[in-house]
Amino acid sequence: MNSSVRFCDNCGATNRLDARFCYACGQPQISYATTSTVTGLLTSSSELKQRYRILQKLGQGGFGAIYLVEDELFNKTQRAVKEMGMRGLDVQETREAIEAFRNEATLLANLSHPNLPRIYDHFEEHGRWYLVMDYIEGETLEKRLENTPGGSLPLKEVVDLGIQLCTVLGYLHSHQPPIIFRDLKPDNVMLTADGQLYLIDFGIARFFKPGQTKDTMNLGTPGYAAPEQYGKMQTTIRSDIYSLGATLYQLCSGIHPGLTPFLHQPLELDPAVPANVALENLIMQMLEMKEQQRPKDTDIVKQELQSIQQMLQSASIRQLVQPVQTRISTTTTSLPGTPLNLEPRVSIIVAQQGGGDYTSLSEAIQQAEPGTFIFLREGIYKENIILDKPIEIIANGPREQVVLESADTHCVVMQTSSASIRGLTIRCPVGPTGKTSHALRITDGELYIENCDITSASSSCIAILNANTNPTIRYCTIHDGAGHGITISHNAHATIEYCDIFNHNRAGIHSTIGADPTIRHCNVYNCQRYGLLVQDLGRGTLRL
Repeated sequence: MNSSVRFCDNCGATNRLDARFCYACGQPQISYATTSTVTGLLTSSSELKQRYRILQKLGQGGFGAIYLVEDELFNKTQRAVKEMGMRGLDVQETREAIEAFRNEATLLANLSHPNLPRIYDHFEEHGRWYLVMDYIEGETLEKRLENTPGGSLPLKEVVDLGIQLCTVLGYLHSHQPPIIFRDLKPDNVMLTADGQLYLIDFGIARFFKPGQTKDTMNLGTPGYAAPEQYGKMQTTIRSDIYSLGATLYQLCSGIHPGLTPFLHQPLELDPAVPANVALENLIMQMLEMKEQQRPKDTDIVKQELQSIQQMLQSASIRQLVQPVQTRISTTTTSLPGTPLNLEPRVSIIVAQQGGGDYTSLSEAIQQAEPGTFIFLREGIYKENIILDKPIEIIANGPREQVVLESADTHCVVMQTSSASIRGLTIRCPVGPTGKTSHALRITDGELYIENCDITSASSSCIAILNANTNPTIRYCTIHDGAGHGITISHNAHATIEYCDIFNHNRAGIHSTIGADPTIRHCNVYNCQRYGLLVQDLGRGTLRL
């Protein structure tokens, strides 16, 4: 970082080190010695704002640090102070971090609910931002799972926590406009010794804006975030319902949803127990990929959970739910009298060694109805596929063991309005004819590609072209291409984010002939010619 500049404490703009006022917002600049961006350095007996005396550091992470303090103006009452972290942030990221911090402070200051911490103060001191709130003595739900054998909880406790979460989410959603939390997960839930629940970390919560088609940024945690949080649509109340479903799924199964986002093996609880059937149906409904197929609000979810709670109480059920690692079910059981319209999830299993519906992915695609989920089990599938209908292809196994391979022809060709591929290795070795081929050739629609390993020894790994083409490529490893890593051309669009792109014979990313990609938070390195090559009226948006 250039030592001759500093960031404005008010808006984050870059100013000269000796500037007395910010050129962007006009606010006076506080003069103090060099400011470290490292958080968590406050020691016991240090004071903030000549009021809050540090007792101990409670925790530290990417968010910053949390301290236990005494408020010397209010009878030494214990509070928690959150110190915002800004280490390694560029100018734009600093602005966004400050905005998120202020957003959290403003939101909490105007909220009052038994399941939310109260906020007492927020301020800036010596270039750092602090938030003072209730000190909650307990542990996060994430920590509770880590300390529980199997990482799962008894059904009764899962339902009790679910009802509390519905209550606080319902309170947020009842505001006008509704407040969408957007990052519900066990690590953002605090539990006290008496079972009281608190929802914490409002850094990315937002107000729902009627008429807005999409969020300005993709935020959330993979596995817990709903599909619409990846930039295609605006997050809504149903986005929080998806995250709640993912959290309840983890509490029941012990399976972290981030391991295989959007792929949830059925819990397969004992169907002889009505509460089990009702709970599994409810959770799977909440995890529907299509937003409109989820419950419309938390009141419906809460009513169903309360009904399940009554079943459990009457039967005195206290059992642990064990995760099931067997065959993925293709149907959903219906419970008579449920207030939800639970539709079956249409899915197909492809197993190269047998035991599934098909042994060939191509055949499965040919027979699949639009909207079908195709789960691909471990194996090396030496075939090329054409995506000519909206389907979801999801690896049912470790990425390196679910391989799609094709020589002398493109491995995947996209020719439909929308589709998705998750968790595969896709590779194009050099074939006997030496024909140029891509691992993915995308000529139409919106293909969503996540957590894939992609390579081509005969050409560029991914080719994206045509004006009506706009794929999203996230969390992928794209490497060792004979040409470019990704080439975008002929007025095509694309969103490429959180990818590792390396060891290509030409450029890591190539934008040409009117292409307009958006590139965020990617690592592009060790390419023989260029990291990013823009030519022939190509353009784009780059955020490292």
